[in-house]
Amino acid sequence: MSLGLVRTVLEEDKQSGDVVVMAFHNGKLFTGAEGGRLVVYNPDLTVHKVLQAQFNTINDLCIFNNDLVTTGNDGLIKVWDATTLEAKKTLEGHENEVRVLQARDGKLFSGDMNGKVKIWSADYKLLFTLSCVEEVWSMAFANNIIYTARSNDVTCTEIGFKEMDVAGETKFVILDTFEGRGPLCIANDKILYCSREGTKILVKENRSGHKDVAQLEGHSKIINAMVVVDNMIYSSGYDGLVKMWDAGSFKQTATGTTVNNPVHSLAVGDDGAIFAGLGGGNIVQMRRQ
Repeated sequence: MSLGLVRTVLEEDKQSGDVVVMAFHNGKLFTGAEGGRLVVYNPDLTVHKVLQAQFNTINDLCIFNNDLVTTGNDGLIKVWDATTLEAKKTLEGHENEVRVLQARDGKLFSGDMNGKVKIWSADYKLLFTLSCVEEVWSMAFANNIIYTARSNDVTCTEIGFKEMDVAGETKFVILDTFEGRGPLCIANDKILYCSREGTKILVKENRSGHKDVAQLEGHSKIINAMVVVDNMIYSSGYDGLVKMWDAGSFKQTATGTTVNNPVHSLAVGDDGAIFAGLGGGNIVQMRRQ
C-alpha cells in the first residue's frame, strides 16, 4: 500500500524554519520550528494560532495535564494553556539546552545536553534529577524503566519512584547499555530504536537481557522521527520517505515519499492522516491509498 500526498501548507502559512517537532491534540496540529515559533494548524493545514514560544528553536513539545509544554535551546521549559496559548509558567533548573520532553504517568520528564533528566510533578514541582551516560536527545518509558539515547548508545535505567524519601533524591540503577541512537519508542512490550548509522529500526524485548526481536529496513538515510499510534509504527527521515509498520508483526504496510524533502518530524491525526514536518517550514499531509 502507498502513502500519497493530499495537502501541502500554503506558502504564506509555512513555519519559520525546519519543522523539528509536531504533535496532534484535540483536533489541532501543534508544530515547533527553528526561530522558536509555535504554529497551531487545523487539520486542513490552515493556521489556527501563532505564538513566539521560545527564544530560538523549539526542540520539543508535548501535552501534559491538558497544558502545552515547550522547550528549546535556551534551557527553559514553558507551560501554556493548550487551548488559548496563554502563558502559565516557566520551569527553570536545566543548565544547558533541553532537547526532549515526555509526559508519563502524571509526571513530566525533560532531558538536556548535560545528560540530565529532570522529573516534574503534575503541579510542575521538581521531584528529582537523573544523570545519564550521555546527552539526552530521545527518551522512552515503560513503567519504571527509562530509555535514553543520543547517537551512540541506548541506556536503560530503572527509577525507584516509590523509594523517594527526600525531595530531589531517588534511587536509580543503570541496568543496560547497547549500541544505538534515537528516536526511541515503546510498542507493546518492545523497545524500538535506531542503529548507530541511523538507517535501521531495531527492536528488542523490554525486559532483562533485551533480546533482539526484529530489524526493520527500508530507509536509506538517517531516521529523524518515529511514532507509535494504534499499534502502527510511523518512521521518516532524511531520505524523504514516510513508512508504516505493523507493531505486532513488524512488517512494512505502507510507504510514501515527500519528493526528496527531508522529514524532521511526524504526527498522526485522529482520522489517520499523517503529517510530516519538512525543511524550510513546509508541512505535508499524507494518507493511505
